Amino acid sequence: MSTIKKSPVLPLLKKALIITFGCFVFAASVNIFFVPADLNTGGLTGIALIFNSLWNVPIGLVVFLLNIPLLLLAIKYIGFKFIFWTIYATVISSLLLDITAPLEGLLSLDSADKLLFCIFGGAVSGAGLGIVFTQGASTGGTDIISRLTALVFPHITLGRLMLICDIVIITFGALVSGEMEITLYSAVAIYLSSGAIDTVLYGLEKSQAAIIVSSHGEEINRRLLTELERGVTRIPSKGGYSANANETLICAVSTRQMSALKEIVSAVDPNAFVIFTEVHDIMGDGFRMRY
Repeated sequence: MSTIKKSPVLPLLKKALIITFGCFVFAASVNIFFVPADLNTGGLTGIALIFNSLWNVPIGLVVFLLNIPLLLLAIKYIGFKFIFWTIYATVISSLLLDITAPLEGLLSLDSADKLLFCIFGGAVSGAGLGIVFTQGASTGGTDIISRLTALVFPHITLGRLMLICDIVIITFGALVSGEMEITLYSAVAIYLSSGAIDTVLYGLEKSQAAIIVSSHGEEINRRLLTELERGVTRIPSKGGYSANANETLICAVSTRQMSALKEIVSAVDPNAFVIFTEVHDIMGDGFRMRY
């Protein structure tokens, strides 16, 4: 019986379509919400918005030109294979920023609506970027800057480096515009954008990893398997102080199952030692893949 091989083109096409859709959502949100309200998105798009307000130059073109030297450095020091989809997302998002420019007047803006534009702009742009990030790509800008800087300062996290870059950019935008109110709105939009990115990447419902140390591992394991229908990893362990032989059980559960797990463990072994730690993404049976 012959097996049918799946075409390697289809997964690549799906990946490209998802990235393109995410770039469109991001680009449209910038022109619909950020540009009319004079908000700053941070990143290279934020710099492009400053240039646009000063000299009315196309946002997408400026983003693309600013990304060129960063992409060349990334190819040299990080590798083309790793950066390929980022190059694709950078080009597509730059084009879409200019293509969707006519959407700027789609919604009328009163001074009282600036907060609404800030909230929806942050949420929608973050959702678009989150979709791009799920495919292992980015729209360039501060993400590349952060990765390159991390090669020199590996003790600083990428998230913190990106935050530093965004703060510098919106601060510069405040100096150019002279409006502190706009800077505060922009900071709120960036914060909401980061939350939307996490929601798209990790989902609304976060999971928990339970680490259980008990001398009644067999009974706890049986009840977790039958009552919660969750897999359990069992590791023989020994108490460092008591030298008693125990078992360490590791079990991933949804947040809603935490109370049930606590009840099971307490009923079997009231002296069990249990640690819960929040986890953002789980692959495997019983946990849904998002993309």
